[in-house]
Amino acid sequence: MNDTHQAWAFAQVDAFLDRCRPLTPWGRDEREARTVLDDPVELESRFDDTACVLRFLTEQAEDGIRLDKLAWHLKRMPRLPLASKDEYEIIELFQVKKFLANYRGAASCLDPELSERFGLSPDFSSLGADGPACATLAAELDRGGSDMETFYLADSYDPELGELRAALNRADAALRADREAYERSAEADHDLSFDGREFVVAPVDIARPLAAEPARYSLEPYDESRYVVRLLPSARALSLLEERERLGQRERELENRVIRRLSAMAAAALPGLKAAVTAITRLDRARTAAVLARDASLRRPVIDAVDSSMKEARFVPCEEECRSLGLAYTPLTASFQSGAIVLFGSNMGGKTVVLKTVLFFQLLAQAGYFVPAKEYRTRVYRGVEYVGEQSGERLAGLSGFGFEIHRFEKVWRGTEDVLVAFDELARTTSSHEAEALLSAIVEAYATGRIAGGQSSGPSRAFFATHFRGIARIPGAEYLRMRGLDRSAALECLDADTPLSERLAGINRHMRYEIVPDDPTDDAESDALAIAAMLGLDPRLTMKARRYLAGTGARP
Repeated sequence: MNDTHQAWAFAQVDAFLDRCRPLTPWGRDEREARTVLDDPVELESRFDDTACVLRFLTEQAEDGIRLDKLAWHLKRMPRLPLASKDEYEIIELFQVKKFLANYRGAASCLDPELSERFGLSPDFSSLGADGPACATLAAELDRGGSDMETFYLADSYDPELGELRAALNRADAALRADREAYERSAEADHDLSFDGREFVVAPVDIARPLAAEPARYSLEPYDESRYVVRLLPSARALSLLEERERLGQRERELENRVIRRLSAMAAAALPGLKAAVTAITRLDRARTAAVLARDASLRRPVIDAVDSSMKEARFVPCEEECRSLGLAYTPLTASFQSGAIVLFGSNMGGKTVVLKTVLFFQLLAQAGYFVPAKEYRTRVYRGVEYVGEQSGERLAGLSGFGFEIHRFEKVWRGTEDVLVAFDELARTTSSHEAEALLSAIVEAYATGRIAGGQSSGPSRAFFATHFRGIARIPGAEYLRMRGLDRSAALECLDADTPLSERLAGINRHMRYEIVPDDPTDDAESDALAIAAMLGLDPRLTMKARRYLAGTGARP
């Protein structure tokens, strides 16, 4: 995966978007590409599309048949050849016919506002100068089958074709009649019943006399007591077969002529077909986003803000996981102004979830979707990146540190103006080195430059870390997770509480809120409190606290 896909996977965007999948092949292609857009004008247009379809879904809520019909036609859109050819395959012409029929069906489900916005009309007039070619092609292909699920080269495509096929039918009927007469004669004369079969296996006493009629019967030994007997065509049948071959050759010539004519019409309509595919893809994309917005209570993001802020932002994958475990979930309300945001907090405190929430919202917005928040304001970045462990990875020691630095270098040397999240960067090396390295990186993002004046670009970086010795850089933001409500957690715990309930109690009383970090605050972090609540020997906890007080270190 490229770096944007790393962020996409870390933020679990697919898990959310899979709630509503695109219905057309091209819509599914776009979803699989995980495209992150960096053009504000295009994004605003996509938001407008979603809002327009969302309005339509709301107004048509009582007309389920109309909405189902629209979805049905979009779902039945086939891939069709969009490259010009001198001669298309019949299956390709069938795909064109099916597409045009479903295009008309989908367009007929829309109201005037949607038709105008997306450029869809049942008569193809919305395609402008390319519309007549598509309309003519659709009408011509409709002659090859009574419904959108069939296509064949009908007699009506060529006057001679109908006459020729009638002659072929007469020849086939004559061949059947001749064969049936031969079979009746064989049964009457020799008690052989073919019943339309190519051959029969007959006993020797019946088969041997047939050798006297070599013009009518073919004999091959089957075993010691039986023969395979075939009924040979009559002279009339041979003549009919020759005639049929001639007629069949002429039929193929006429069919090829029809295919070439239809292919020329398809090639002429190709600009209109491409425009129609673009319009259908746009509608499918907007419908998918609108259904998602309706079903998940999403709102339109604001993408012209300098700073980033969110109110009651729900990281839906985490929210649903908490619900399934019976745990409370706290939506995120926060704002960020600096180019570098450092987030402290203990394990289980929610730092990683904050990073996921930030990337989740930015990726959704720059993929053109509404977001699950009361309000979300941001700006458009040229890239959205993630540096840290992915699910299933185990980074440790020198190899882990090297992998982290490799990922960081790709982001640092890559596109400027990015939103990047660092989850416990340099955690696999010593704390003093890690704090020094993180300090340098935080300074680079906070000031927009590094030593020597090289610009880091107008990017914004989030750092989730345990390391408290990071330098306090002017212009950077230092925040922390509010953490454990210890008094409330202690009230629900006693010495007899099982471990699983202790963990659940701690989780219930963890406050997943962001607050400013005070570097002079030497209050004990959550780590020792959690260890004590989980049953750690009090003597060890007390000694650890004395070490903290003596060294000034903080976990």
